[in-house]
Amino acid sequence: MQKLRFILSIYTIFFVSCQLFTQVKEVKQSPIIPNPTVFIQSEGEIEFSSDIAICNLNLPLEIQIYLQNQLKDLFKIKCNFNSENGLIQFKKIVNVPTDSYTINITDNILITYSSDASCFYAVTSLIQLIESQSGINTISKCFVSDSPKFEWRGMHLDVSRHFFTVEEVKKMLDLMAFYKFNKFHWHLTDDQGWRIEIKQFPKLTAIGAWRDSTVIGHANTIPNQYNKQREGGFYTQDQIKDIVKYAQNKYITIIPEIEMPGHARAALAAYPEFSCTGKQHGVEGLWGVFDDIYCSKKESIDFNLKILEEVLTLFPSEYIHIGGDEAPKTRWKECANCQKVMKENNIKDEHALQSYFIQQIDRYLTAKGRKLIGWDEILEGGLSPNATVMSWRGEQGGIEAAKQKHFVVMSPSSHCYFDHYQTSSSTEPLAIGGYLTLEKVYTFNPIPSALTAQETVFVLGGQANLWTEYIPNMKQLEYMMFPRALAMAQSLWCTNKPNYKSFENELVNHQFRVLSLMKVNYSKAILYPKTNLIRTNKGIGLVVSSIKQDEKFEIEMVENPIVSYSNPSVIKTLTSKDTLFFDRLSSSNNTKLATITIKSDVLKKPLRIEVNTNSTIGLPVSFATSPNVKFNNRGDLALVDGIRGARPWKGDEWLGFDQDTIEFTLDLLAVKKIKECKIGFLMANGSWIYLPKNVTIFLSKDNEHWNSLHKSKATEYFSQFVFKKARYVKVKVVSNSKIPEGKEGAGFHPWTFIDEIEIITK
Repeated sequence: MQKLRFILSIYTIFFVSCQLFTQVKEVKQSPIIPNPTVFIQSEGEIEFSSDIAICNLNLPLEIQIYLQNQLKDLFKIKCNFNSENGLIQFKKIVNVPTDSYTINITDNILITYSSDASCFYAVTSLIQLIESQSGINTISKCFVSDSPKFEWRGMHLDVSRHFFTVEEVKKMLDLMAFYKFNKFHWHLTDDQGWRIEIKQFPKLTAIGAWRDSTVIGHANTIPNQYNKQREGGFYTQDQIKDIVKYAQNKYITIIPEIEMPGHARAALAAYPEFSCTGKQHGVEGLWGVFDDIYCSKKESIDFNLKILEEVLTLFPSEYIHIGGDEAPKTRWKECANCQKVMKENNIKDEHALQSYFIQQIDRYLTAKGRKLIGWDEILEGGLSPNATVMSWRGEQGGIEAAKQKHFVVMSPSSHCYFDHYQTSSSTEPLAIGGYLTLEKVYTFNPIPSALTAQETVFVLGGQANLWTEYIPNMKQLEYMMFPRALAMAQSLWCTNKPNYKSFENELVNHQFRVLSLMKVNYSKAILYPKTNLIRTNKGIGLVVSSIKQDEKFEIEMVENPIVSYSNPSVIKTLTSKDTLFFDRLSSSNNTKLATITIKSDVLKKPLRIEVNTNSTIGLPVSFATSPNVKFNNRGDLALVDGIRGARPWKGDEWLGFDQDTIEFTLDLLAVKKIKECKIGFLMANGSWIYLPKNVTIFLSKDNEHWNSLHKSKATEYFSQFVFKKARYVKVKVVSNSKIPEGKEGAGFHPWTFIDEIEIITK
């Protein structure tokens, strides 16, 4: 009877609190990340110093060890465990939502949980509630009720491009567990390195795990230069078993990825007979996509099945990831063996041949009681019957798979690729490209609006990805992962997320201290000065701001008479209330460069901004073709803000288009004699960004009657002389519909990136 009364009381607290929660229109961020479903603050707090009594009755042993280590390492608190009483007590309950828990802090602390995993989640939440100052530890009285929204809360690590040690992988698992991620997608094989011991094929690690050179700087910088040092490593099967067990103790499932049929250069360096050509190549030291992939012949498929045979003995996970992405068909089209397979199996084209390849793997995994998961390219040519799709090229692949009643993990690069820049600051370390701020990660919703309520059940959740071409060590890995991982944790756990500002405040005021205690090299990018460009009647204005209220910024600037201040008394110090004005030059002047250096306490080196003031800055631009939302951070002002796109590229400085034809119009505000039109295009083929085919300039005095100039070949720094009068300048850009064979991203639509248009008048 006493047990029944206890369970009923828990239910009462749970349902009353849920009712209170649903009445609140705006959810407030608690000290716990990810934010719990219910958090009710009470008056008062519990205080304790260096010792704490904990009742370990109903506390799983591994969680007891975890709690003991965390309290000792973070707060120097000693745990005194006993089976009868204690300040902290645990009770397991039934008939409540999966992985749910409660924490009730009054004069003592009662934790209830439905599963061992939810007990672990409760412990990580409890640790985040502890405040420590001058050796005194306190926990505010409160009530927490919580359970996860999504089943798949994933984090990915690529150890092929750069190898990470066993201890480094374990630290990443520690950090994931603390913020309630439960799936670790381990990218173990790729062109640049094979990282898993396969005893049937020892050359995979003897040869495939090591490369003799690695590209220096960005892969898009031509000509490429190389570091000639040998680099690599691999995990023995015993090490993998140890890491798998370590993850299980933190309620994380490891999903291994063995890439096929593409991204196979490391494997083919060891066993070239399974390629189409049979030619010997070394392990690749350049980042990108390569034509040499597994041949589709039976011998190559059998080779992969034998590899998977050993993989399955190491990883008990339900899902096995087989990649399936970025597999050029160049070799297959020229390969007699592949063409024979197509003919014998009545396969219509090479995309369907890839589907045939994947189906063989799917049948094998299904027979072994496992499930295949792959990147969204596995949709091409027909989706294998039991496959789950991980959608990375946007939402569309996931939408298509869910509509076909296949399970989906959403991982669009627009919100989930943590190898992208997190700020446009010139102080940021080199990255692959792109631009993914903490705030944009926070907007991620794994459920696409295009799905019906019945179709959303096929969305398992979401995942953030850490590709390591430009992440060479653990310090940089932590920098790219945090604090964006906390924003992702909110998106994958919370039933109702607090607004971003509430999350940001709690992050800065509380979680940064927690990350520091865990010795995490997190990015402080959200504390950096933020620069915002605005249109003015005469040109553009630059406003510098910060999340810190009333912060002042010390500035230095190259002398430039066309720059003025909103506050004439401001010369060397700005606040967020001040604006720097950059006025358009008169038609008789050339471009003038204004260089502004902004200093702040949180910046290791000053932020440098270069504005090319000219007669075009701030002018109105209208689009007939809109940029893709992924690469439209500054809107149309990006074309006339005087800030030229950086190379290597950062996404916020460029407008990205994925259409065959791009068209936009610039208004000069008056009829002028035009001398020259200049447009900046980006060539970064490794990122599938190509120069367009051609550019045509149209001129008009009235925006109705147009005269076209001759069609011109596009170049990175496009320039065309005009010597005609006009008020309106229309630009038509024509791109290739597909990337040609033999090029990065062959067969896919290229991206066209434009950064600045400048009209020089006389």
